Amino acid sequence: MVDQALPRQAPNVSANAADDEHHCFVAKLFGKRARNREAQEERILNAATNCFIRSGFRGASMNEICSEAGMSPGALYRYFPSKEAIIEKISATHRQESAEILERMSQSRNIVDAITQVGLDHVKKMSMNDSGPGPRDSSARLFVEVRAEAMRNESVAAICELHEGLMREKLLAAFTAAKERGEIDPVTDLDLAVATLAAMGEGIIMRNFPAQGLPVEALEPVFRALAIAVLRPANK
Repeated sequence: MVDQALPRQAPNVSANAADDEHHCFVAKLFGKRARNREAQEERILNAATNCFIRSGFRGASMNEICSEAGMSPGALYRYFPSKEAIIEKISATHRQESAEILERMSQSRNIVDAITQVGLDHVKKMSMNDSGPGPRDSSARLFVEVRAEAMRNESVAAICELHEGLMREKLLAAFTAAKERGEIDPVTDLDLAVATLAAMGEGIIMRNFPAQGLPVEALEPVFRALAIAVLRPANK
């Protein structure tokens, strides 16, 4: 009875509201900082891409990239401590794009059709990209620069190997499944089949045929013939 007679303490609404307001402010602050950082990184990456295409990976200096980006060296180094770090970030974007292309292989019931489309999609992405800095084929040009640098720079070679490893893993999984279904009878073991087709695809990207006026559609029978020759589908 005594407890019932005592007045109940009202919740501290003002304190709770202030706490919620504080959390909201912090969330907005960190969200704004994250967006600003992304914008600055994109600014640097765009500048670096232009410099690498114009001067080559070896020829482009961090000072040149700073000038292209309109930033001081101190500001740029807060985001990327070296050219290798810039390449790593660019490669991470390419890995994501390649992963999305390779993921679509599962939508095809025919492995030759799937590999043909993967090849065409990669050429389009590298040589006919409407987004990003520089010319449409900037990704293909940068691909050549990075490949050349990987021959003499262990850090860049490791970055390339990471990208290649993820691609080989997905291709190997697709080829293994197709072989288990009896769909293909490759001319060699699956690891070499994957490496061979990947190397041929990279060579076509390096030649950058669309920049020379060749329609991407003209490469369709080429990719198809390569896939058939290496994988030897059962229905052929």
